[in-house]
Amino acid sequence: MFDLFQEENLRLKRDLTSLRQVIIAAEPTVMVDGRFEEMITAPGKTINIAQAIISELTYTQRQNELV
Repeated sequence: MFDLFQEENLRLKRDLTSLRQVIIAAEPTVMVDGRFEEMITAPGKTINIAQAIISELTYTQRQNELV
């Protein structure tokens, strides 16, 4: 049972690392505006930051389509 938890924990850590890399590629300013530190110190924040970036990109894309 412990092995299952340990494996799941490792998988989640790998997934969060991959998500951080995608976030940095999509929005490089996270490296200088404090969000990167948030993602490292509170890994759960990575998901919130990704959601915010996706929302911003979606909003910007919609605005560009209206022009």
